Amino acid sequence: MQVDQILSDFVNHVGEEPRRRQIGRYWASDAGSLRKGYLTPESFFSTNPIEMSGVRMILTGVAFEDCLTKIFKKQGVDVEPQAKNIIELNDNPDDPVKLVVKPDYVFPDFLIETKFPFSPIVNSKIPTRYEYQLECEARAFPDKRVFLGVFSVPFQLYLIEYIPSKRRWNNIKKSLLQFHEDVKKYAAEHNIE
Repeated sequence: MQVDQILSDFVNHVGEEPRRRQIGRYWASDAGSLRKGYLTPESFFSTNPIEMSGVRMILTGVAFEDCLTKIFKKQGVDVEPQAKNIIELNDNPDDPVKLVVKPDYVFPDFLIETKFPFSPIVNSKIPTRYEYQLECEARAFPDKRVFLGVFSVPFQLYLIEYIPSKRRWNNIKKSLLQFHEDVKKYAAEHNIE
């Protein structure tokens, strides 16, 4: 039995129908990927296999999150894991742009987005790589405080509060709306529906 292959197949969804991205429907994690240049119109429509180091990192975070979800459920905690909210970024019913936001845990008055970083968080400051997703979550759930939940070993969840930024939110909206136009253009040029 090749354990690494089994792990890779699980994370890369081998044998499953590929999840097809939809023009006009973007994820909160896309905001940070756009900023870093990882997400392009070309990559929006393609799926590249995740390498083994990435597979292991993803599975570590998934394992921590699955365990915490079991704990919350068994202890009767009032929480909704993966609660979805959709933000309409424009007012055009013929060409809607939607932002799909699913924080890891939504409680009655706050939410937590969990991460298991493989590089240290310095001075309890939220790394820039997480700020864009957290900003989207703050806008999708405006009545709740937003926390980054940092897993560590041995099992611990350390919370750092995220303070929303109007400037960051405006940048996110602007970049997603521009990306939407770029994706439409790329799709038209390459006959992608």
